[in-house]
Amino acid sequence: MSNFEKILKEIKDQCDLIHYEGDLSDIGNEIGKIVGKYITDESGFEKSSFLAGIDHGISTVDGTHH
Repeated sequence: MSNFEKILKEIKDQCDLIHYEGDLSDIGNEIGKIVGKYITDESGFEKSSFLAGIDHGISTVDGTHH
């Protein structure tokens, strides 16, 4: 199983375990704890790549994508 597949599985599994009502910071925290274990210097697995992906996804929804 690739690290990409492991990350996806861990995020899904962790989200299924959240039984409280929170906000975006709680979701970010849960995802960050998982993704943080896989941050490396490998292309596409740097912290900046993850954050760029988050920014890109949000911008495509909120109309700020260029």
